[in-house]
Amino acid sequence: MTPRNDFPLLERQVDGRRITYLDSASTTPKPRAVIDAVRRYYENHTANVHRGAHVLSEETTSRYEEARFSIAALVGAAPNEIVFVRNTTEAINLVAHGLGLSSEDEIVTTALEHHSNYLPWRLHARAVPLPLDEDGVPRYELLRERLTSRTKLAAVAHVSNVTGVVAPIERWIEESHARGVPVLLDASQSVSHLPVDVKALDVDFFAFSSHKMLGPSGVGALYAKADWLERFPLYQVGGGMVARHDDDRFEPREVPFRFEAGTPAIEATIGFGEAASYLRAIGMERVAEHSRRIGAEMVDSLRSIPGVRLFGASIPPERRIGLATFTLDVGDLAQRDVARLLSDGHQVIVSGGLHCAHLFHQRMTVAGTVRASSHVFNDSSDVARLAAAVREIAS
Repeated sequence: MTPRNDFPLLERQVDGRRITYLDSASTTPKPRAVIDAVRRYYENHTANVHRGAHVLSEETTSRYEEARFSIAALVGAAPNEIVFVRNTTEAINLVAHGLGLSSEDEIVTTALEHHSNYLPWRLHARAVPLPLDEDGVPRYELLRERLTSRTKLAAVAHVSNVTGVVAPIERWIEESHARGVPVLLDASQSVSHLPVDVKALDVDFFAFSSHKMLGPSGVGALYAKADWLERFPLYQVGGGMVARHDDDRFEPREVPFRFEAGTPAIEATIGFGEAASYLRAIGMERVAEHSRRIGAEMVDSLRSIPGVRLFGASIPPERRIGLATFTLDVGDLAQRDVARLLSDGHQVIVSGGLHCAHLFHQRMTVAGTVRASSHVFNDSSDVARLAAAVREIAS
Protein backbone atom coordinates (compact mmCIF):
# COMPACT_ATOMS: atom_id res chain seq x y z
CA MET A 1 0.00 0.00 0.00
CA THR A 2 2.80 2.38 0.95
CA PRO A 3 6.37 2.09 -0.35
CA ARG A 4 8.53 0.38 2.23
CA ASN A 5 11.34 2.78 1.43
CA ASP A 6 9.34 5.51 3.18
CA PHE A 7 10.44 3.78 6.42
CA PRO A 8 14.21 3.61 6.93
CA LEU A 9 13.91 1.18 9.85
CA LEU A 10 12.58 -1.50 7.50
CA GLU A 11 16.00 -1.63 5.82
CA ARG A 12 17.52 -2.81 9.12
CA GLN A 13 19.12 -6.23 8.99
CA VAL A 14 19.66 -8.68 11.84
CA ASP A 15 22.21 -11.44 11.25
CA GLY A 16 22.37 -10.49 7.59
CA ARG A 17 18.63 -10.70 6.95
CA ARG A 18 16.17 -7.82 6.62
CA ILE A 19 13.61 -7.62 9.41
CA THR A 20 9.87 -8.06 9.11
CA TYR A 21 8.38 -5.53 11.50
CA LEU A 22 5.12 -6.67 13.12
CA ASP A 23 5.19 -4.77 16.40
CA SER A 24 3.36 -1.55 15.54
CA ALA A 25 0.94 -1.94 18.44
CA SER A 26 3.96 -1.29 20.67
CA THR A 27 5.44 1.50 18.59
CA THR A 28 5.56 2.23 14.89
CA PRO A 29 8.50 2.88 12.57
CA LYS A 30 8.66 6.48 11.36
CA PRO A 31 8.40 7.56 7.71
CA ARG A 32 11.08 9.82 6.27
CA ALA A 33 8.64 12.72 6.25
CA VAL A 34 8.41 12.58 10.06
CA ILE A 35 12.15 12.10 10.54
CA ASP A 36 12.85 15.03 8.21
CA ALA A 37 10.38 17.27 10.06
CA VAL A 38 12.19 16.62 13.34
CA ARG A 39 15.59 17.12 11.71
CA ARG A 40 14.50 20.44 10.15
CA TYR A 41 13.48 21.72 13.57
CA TYR A 42 16.96 21.03 14.95
CA GLU A 43 18.77 22.37 11.92
CA ASN A 44 16.67 25.45 11.11
CA HIS A 45 14.34 26.53 13.90
CA THR A 46 15.52 25.41 17.35
CA ALA A 47 13.70 27.72 19.78
CA ASN A 48 10.97 27.65 22.39
CA VAL A 49 7.29 28.16 21.56
CA HIS A 50 4.78 30.85 22.53
CA ARG A 51 7.31 33.06 24.28
CA GLY A 52 10.32 34.11 22.19
CA ALA A 53 10.58 37.58 20.63
CA HIS A 54 12.61 36.55 17.59
CA VAL A 55 12.11 34.92 14.21
CA LEU A 56 13.24 31.44 15.27
CA SER A 57 10.63 31.32 18.02
CA GLU A 58 7.95 32.62 15.68
CA GLU A 59 8.82 29.94 13.11
CA THR A 60 8.86 27.22 15.75
CA THR A 61 5.54 28.35 17.25
CA SER A 62 3.98 28.39 13.80
CA ARG A 63 5.06 24.82 13.07
CA TYR A 64 4.03 23.65 16.52
CA GLU A 65 0.52 25.06 16.14
CA GLU A 66 0.29 23.75 12.57
CA ALA A 67 0.75 20.32 14.15
CA ARG A 68 -2.25 20.95 16.39
CA PHE A 69 -4.36 21.81 13.33
CA SER A 70 -3.16 18.70 11.48
CA ILE A 71 -3.96 16.40 14.41
CA ALA A 72 -7.34 18.06 14.96
CA ALA A 73 -8.17 17.55 11.27
CA LEU A 74 -7.28 13.85 11.50
CA VAL A 75 -9.91 13.23 14.18
CA GLY A 76 -12.49 15.86 13.20
CA ALA A 77 -11.88 18.16 16.18
CA ALA A 78 -11.44 21.90 16.59
CA PRO A 79 -7.80 22.84 17.33
CA ASN A 80 -8.71 24.36 20.72
CA GLU A 81 -10.10 20.95 21.76
CA ILE A 82 -6.69 19.27 21.37
CA VAL A 83 -4.44 19.27 24.45
CA PHE A 84 -0.87 18.12 23.95
CA VAL A 85 0.35 15.67 26.60
CA ARG A 86 3.18 13.15 26.82
CA ASN A 87 1.13 10.11 25.76
CA THR A 88 -2.24 8.38 26.10
CA THR A 89 -1.43 7.54 29.70
CA GLU A 90 -1.10 11.20 30.67
CA ALA A 91 -4.22 12.10 28.68
CA ILE A 92 -6.29 9.59 30.67
CA ASN A 93 -4.74 10.69 33.96
CA LEU A 94 -5.60 14.30 33.09
CA VAL A 95 -9.25 13.28 32.68
CA ALA A 96 -9.20 11.32 35.94
CA HIS A 97 -7.84 14.41 37.70
CA GLY A 98 -10.25 16.76 35.98
CA LEU A 99 -13.38 14.80 36.87
CA GLY A 100 -12.70 15.23 40.59
CA LEU A 101 -13.44 11.60 41.39
CA SER A 102 -13.81 10.03 44.82
CA SER A 103 -13.56 6.49 46.13
CA GLU A 104 -17.36 6.21 45.98
CA ASP A 105 -17.49 6.92 42.26
CA GLU A 106 -17.54 4.16 39.67
CA ILE A 107 -15.92 3.95 36.24
CA VAL A 108 -17.34 1.30 33.93
CA THR A 109 -14.64 -0.29 31.78
CA THR A 110 -13.64 -3.82 30.66
CA ALA A 111 -11.24 -6.51 31.83
CA LEU A 112 -9.45 -6.20 28.46
CA GLU A 113 -8.12 -2.69 29.00
CA HIS A 114 -4.50 -1.58 28.88
CA HIS A 115 -3.20 -0.58 32.32
CA SER A 116 -3.34 3.08 31.25
CA ASN A 117 -7.12 2.83 30.92
CA TYR A 118 -7.59 0.90 34.15
CA LEU A 119 -5.12 1.93 36.85
CA PRO A 120 -6.16 5.64 36.84
CA TRP A 121 -9.72 4.55 37.63
CA ARG A 122 -8.52 2.25 40.42
CA LEU A 123 -6.46 5.08 41.87
CA HIS A 124 -9.10 7.81 41.75
CA ALA A 125 -12.37 5.86 41.98
CA ARG A 126 -13.62 2.28 41.61
CA ALA A 127 -13.23 0.42 38.34
CA VAL A 128 -16.19 -1.75 37.32
CA PRO A 129 -15.00 -4.06 34.52
CA LEU A 130 -17.20 -5.93 32.08
CA PRO A 131 -16.27 -9.64 31.95
CA LEU A 132 -14.72 -11.41 28.95
CA ASP A 133 -16.10 -14.26 26.88
CA GLU A 134 -14.11 -17.42 26.14
CA ASP A 135 -12.51 -15.74 23.12
CA GLY A 136 -11.21 -12.82 25.22
CA VAL A 137 -13.77 -10.32 23.96
CA PRO A 138 -15.59 -8.09 26.49
CA ARG A 139 -19.29 -8.69 27.06
CA TYR A 140 -20.10 -5.24 25.70
CA GLU A 141 -23.83 -5.97 25.85
CA LEU A 142 -23.65 -5.85 29.67
CA LEU A 143 -22.80 -2.14 29.73
CA ARG A 144 -26.32 -0.93 30.43
CA GLU A 145 -26.74 -3.03 33.56
CA ARG A 146 -23.39 -1.82 34.92
CA LEU A 147 -24.33 1.87 34.69
CA THR A 148 -25.63 3.16 38.02
CA SER A 149 -26.17 6.45 39.82
CA ARG A 150 -22.54 6.19 40.98
CA THR A 151 -21.12 5.87 37.47
CA LYS A 152 -19.09 8.95 36.54
CA LEU A 153 -17.54 7.72 33.29
CA ALA A 154 -17.56 4.84 30.82
CA ALA A 155 -14.03 4.19 29.53
CA VAL A 156 -13.12 1.68 26.84
CA ALA A 157 -10.44 0.98 24.25
CA HIS A 158 -11.71 1.92 20.80
CA VAL A 159 -9.55 -0.98 19.57
CA SER A 160 -8.01 -3.50 21.95
CA ASN A 161 -4.22 -3.54 22.08
CA VAL A 162 -4.44 -7.27 22.85
CA THR A 163 -6.97 -8.65 20.37
CA GLY A 164 -7.26 -5.93 17.73
CA VAL A 165 -11.05 -6.05 18.09
CA VAL A 166 -12.97 -2.83 17.42
CA ALA A 167 -15.39 -2.07 20.25
CA PRO A 168 -19.03 -1.19 19.44
CA ILE A 169 -18.36 2.38 20.48
CA GLU A 170 -21.44 3.90 18.88
CA ARG A 171 -23.69 1.79 21.11
CA TRP A 172 -21.37 2.37 24.09
CA ILE A 173 -21.65 6.14 23.67
CA GLU A 174 -25.40 6.10 23.03
CA GLU A 175 -26.22 3.96 26.07
CA SER A 176 -23.89 5.92 28.35
CA HIS A 177 -25.17 9.31 27.26
CA ALA A 178 -28.75 8.10 27.74
CA ARG A 179 -27.85 7.75 31.44
CA GLY A 180 -26.01 11.07 31.52
CA VAL A 181 -22.59 9.38 31.68
CA PRO A 182 -19.66 10.79 29.66
CA VAL A 183 -17.45 8.46 27.60
CA LEU A 184 -13.68 8.21 27.19
CA LEU A 185 -12.13 6.25 24.33
CA ASP A 186 -8.56 4.98 24.54
CA ALA A 187 -7.71 5.49 20.87
CA SER A 188 -4.07 4.40 20.99
CA GLN A 189 -4.66 1.52 18.59
CA SER A 190 -7.45 3.00 16.51
CA VAL A 191 -6.52 6.51 15.47
CA SER A 192 -3.97 5.45 12.84
CA HIS A 193 -5.95 2.44 11.58
CA LEU A 194 -9.52 3.74 11.30
CA PRO A 195 -11.22 6.93 10.10
CA VAL A 196 -12.39 8.91 13.13
CA ASP A 197 -14.77 11.85 13.54
CA VAL A 198 -15.08 12.70 17.22
CA LYS A 199 -17.96 15.10 16.52
CA ALA A 200 -20.00 12.48 14.69
CA LEU A 201 -19.27 9.98 17.46
CA ASP A 202 -20.23 12.58 20.09
CA VAL A 203 -17.50 11.17 22.35
CA ASP A 204 -16.50 13.28 25.35
CA PHE A 205 -12.81 12.31 25.63
CA PHE A 206 -10.49 10.73 23.05
CA ALA A 207 -6.89 9.92 24.01
CA PHE A 208 -4.04 8.84 21.75
CA SER A 209 -0.24 8.76 21.36
CA SER A 210 2.06 9.89 18.56
CA HIS A 211 4.42 6.93 18.67
CA LYS A 212 1.69 4.43 17.76
CA MET A 213 0.67 6.45 14.69
CA LEU A 214 4.00 6.78 12.86
CA GLY A 215 5.14 9.79 14.94
CA PRO A 216 7.83 10.39 17.59
CA SER A 217 7.67 9.26 21.20
CA GLY A 218 7.07 11.63 24.09
CA VAL A 219 3.92 13.36 22.87
CA GLY A 220 0.24 12.52 22.63
CA ALA A 221 -3.08 14.26 22.56
CA LEU A 222 -6.33 14.49 24.47
CA TYR A 223 -9.42 15.56 22.58
CA ALA A 224 -12.09 16.77 24.97
CA LYS A 225 -15.30 18.63 24.34
CA ALA A 226 -14.65 22.30 24.94
CA ASP A 227 -17.16 22.57 27.78
CA TRP A 228 -15.34 19.82 29.68
CA LEU A 229 -12.01 21.59 29.26
CA GLU A 230 -13.51 24.84 30.50
CA ARG A 231 -14.78 23.08 33.64
CA PHE A 232 -11.66 21.09 34.43
CA PRO A 233 -9.42 22.41 37.23
CA LEU A 234 -5.80 23.16 36.46
CA TYR A 235 -3.69 20.06 35.99
CA GLN A 236 -0.12 21.36 36.24
CA VAL A 237 1.10 24.93 36.70
CA GLY A 238 4.25 26.74 35.63
CA GLY A 239 5.66 28.45 32.59
CA GLY A 240 3.62 28.68 29.42
CA MET A 241 0.18 28.18 30.98
CA VAL A 242 -0.17 31.48 32.80
CA ALA A 243 -1.50 34.71 31.29
CA ARG A 244 -0.75 36.94 34.28
CA HIS A 245 0.96 36.47 37.63
CA ASP A 246 0.78 39.11 40.40
CA ASP A 247 1.63 39.01 44.09
CA ASP A 248 -1.92 38.15 45.08
CA ARG A 249 -3.17 36.01 42.18
CA PHE A 250 -2.49 34.47 38.78
CA GLU A 251 -4.63 33.95 35.71
CA PRO A 252 -4.24 30.87 33.51
CA ARG A 253 -4.25 31.10 29.75
CA GLU A 254 -7.24 30.01 27.72
CA VAL A 255 -7.99 26.40 26.78
CA PRO A 256 -6.07 24.34 25.68
CA PHE A 257 -2.88 26.16 26.73
CA ARG A 258 -3.76 26.18 30.43
CA PHE A 259 -3.18 22.41 30.43
CA GLU A 260 0.23 22.59 28.72
CA ALA A 261 2.61 23.83 31.41
CA GLY A 262 6.33 24.02 30.75
CA THR A 263 8.38 23.62 27.62
CA PRO A 264 6.73 20.90 25.55
CA ALA A 265 8.26 18.19 23.39
CA ILE A 266 8.51 20.65 20.51
CA GLU A 267 10.30 18.56 17.90
CA ALA A 268 8.19 15.49 18.74
CA THR A 269 5.00 17.51 18.41
CA ILE A 270 6.06 18.83 15.01
CA GLY A 271 6.76 15.23 13.98
CA PHE A 272 3.36 14.22 15.42
CA GLY A 273 1.67 16.72 13.14
CA GLU A 274 3.66 15.43 10.16
CA ALA A 275 2.57 11.86 10.96
CA ALA A 276 -1.07 12.97 10.97
CA SER A 277 -0.55 14.66 7.60
CA TYR A 278 1.12 11.51 6.23
CA LEU A 279 -1.87 9.37 7.19
CA ARG A 280 -4.36 11.90 5.85
CA ALA A 281 -2.50 11.96 2.53
CA ILE A 282 -2.92 8.18 2.21
CA GLY A 283 -6.58 8.39 3.22
CA MET A 284 -7.91 6.76 6.36
CA GLU A 285 -10.50 4.67 4.50
CA ARG A 286 -7.67 3.11 2.50
CA VAL A 287 -5.64 2.61 5.68
CA ALA A 288 -8.59 0.88 7.37
CA GLU A 289 -9.26 -1.40 4.41
CA HIS A 290 -5.60 -2.43 4.30
CA SER A 291 -5.50 -3.03 8.07
CA ARG A 292 -8.59 -5.24 7.97
CA ARG A 293 -7.19 -7.29 5.08
CA ILE A 294 -3.82 -7.88 6.75
CA GLY A 295 -5.58 -8.78 10.01
CA ALA A 296 -7.77 -11.35 8.25
CA GLU A 297 -4.72 -12.84 6.52
CA MET A 298 -2.87 -13.17 9.83
CA VAL A 299 -5.78 -14.87 11.56
CA ASP A 300 -6.40 -17.24 8.64
CA SER A 301 -2.73 -18.20 8.29
CA LEU A 302 -2.14 -18.73 12.01
CA ARG A 303 -5.31 -20.63 12.92
CA SER A 304 -4.26 -23.68 10.87
CA ILE A 305 -0.94 -24.13 12.71
CA PRO A 306 -0.99 -26.95 15.30
CA GLY A 307 -0.63 -25.65 18.86
CA VAL A 308 -1.81 -22.10 18.09
CA ARG A 309 -4.63 -20.55 20.13
CA LEU A 310 -5.89 -17.24 18.78
CA PHE A 311 -7.79 -14.63 20.79
CA GLY A 312 -10.61 -12.52 19.40
CA ALA A 313 -10.56 -14.63 16.24
CA SER A 314 -14.32 -15.20 16.35
CA ILE A 315 -14.87 -11.52 15.54
CA PRO A 316 -15.36 -10.88 11.79
CA PRO A 317 -12.61 -9.05 9.85
CA GLU A 318 -14.66 -5.86 9.52
CA ARG A 319 -14.47 -5.46 13.32
CA ARG A 320 -10.72 -6.02 13.58
CA ILE A 321 -7.50 -4.24 12.66
CA GLY A 322 -4.26 -5.78 11.41
CA LEU A 323 -3.35 -7.49 14.68
CA ALA A 324 -3.31 -11.10 15.84
CA THR A 325 -2.59 -12.36 19.34
CA PHE A 326 -1.99 -16.01 20.08
CA THR A 327 -0.30 -18.62 22.21
CA LEU A 328 1.84 -21.40 20.82
CA ASP A 329 1.98 -24.64 22.78
CA VAL A 330 5.58 -25.83 22.43
CA GLY A 331 6.48 -27.81 25.53
CA ASP A 332 7.75 -25.60 28.34
CA LEU A 333 8.53 -22.64 26.08
CA ALA A 334 7.13 -19.35 27.41
CA GLN A 335 5.33 -17.06 24.98
CA ARG A 336 7.97 -14.39 25.48
CA ASP A 337 10.52 -16.98 24.37
CA VAL A 338 8.44 -17.73 21.27
CA ALA A 339 8.56 -14.01 20.42
CA ARG A 340 12.32 -14.02 20.96
CA LEU A 341 12.75 -17.04 18.68
CA LEU A 342 10.76 -15.28 15.97
CA SER A 343 13.12 -12.32 16.28
CA ASP A 344 16.46 -14.10 16.67
CA GLY A 345 15.83 -17.03 14.36
CA HIS A 346 13.58 -15.50 11.73
CA GLN A 347 13.99 -11.70 12.02
CA VAL A 348 10.23 -11.35 12.55
CA ILE A 349 9.71 -8.60 15.14
CA VAL A 350 6.68 -9.17 17.38
CA SER A 351 5.70 -8.68 21.04
CA GLY A 352 5.65 -11.39 23.66
CA GLY A 353 4.38 -11.15 27.24
CA LEU A 354 1.42 -9.50 28.93
CA HIS A 355 1.11 -6.35 26.78
CA CYS A 356 0.20 -4.17 29.81
CA ALA A 357 -3.03 -6.17 30.12
CA HIS A 358 -2.56 -8.41 33.14
CA LEU A 359 -6.27 -8.80 33.84
CA PHE A 360 -6.90 -10.20 30.37
CA HIS A 361 -4.25 -12.86 30.83
CA GLN A 362 -5.52 -13.74 34.29
CA ARG A 363 -9.08 -14.11 32.96
CA MET A 364 -7.86 -16.26 30.05
CA THR A 365 -5.58 -18.28 32.37
CA VAL A 366 -2.52 -17.82 30.17
CA ALA A 367 0.90 -16.68 31.39
CA GLY A 368 1.53 -14.62 28.27
CA THR A 369 0.76 -14.25 24.58
CA VAL A 370 2.49 -13.42 21.30
CA ARG A 371 1.18 -10.40 19.40
CA ALA A 372 1.81 -9.59 15.74
CA SER A 373 0.64 -6.13 14.71
CA SER A 374 0.85 -4.52 11.28
CA HIS A 375 0.65 -1.08 9.72
CA VAL A 376 0.55 0.58 6.31
CA PHE A 377 3.98 -0.73 5.23
CA ASN A 378 3.18 -4.42 5.76
CA ASP A 379 1.91 -6.74 3.04
CA SER A 380 1.00 -10.37 2.42
CA SER A 381 4.65 -11.41 2.22
CA ASP A 382 5.12 -10.30 5.84
CA VAL A 383 2.14 -12.42 6.90
CA ALA A 384 3.55 -15.42 5.03
CA ARG A 385 6.94 -14.97 6.68
CA LEU A 386 5.31 -14.80 10.14
CA ALA A 387 3.22 -17.91 9.53
CA ALA A 388 6.17 -19.89 8.16
CA ALA A 389 8.29 -18.95 11.18
CA VAL A 390 5.55 -19.90 13.69
CA ARG A 391 4.98 -23.17 11.85
CA GLU A 392 8.70 -23.99 12.01
CA ILE A 393 8.84 -23.27 15.76
CA ALA A 394 5.68 -25.35 16.28
CA SER A 395 7.26 -28.31 14.51
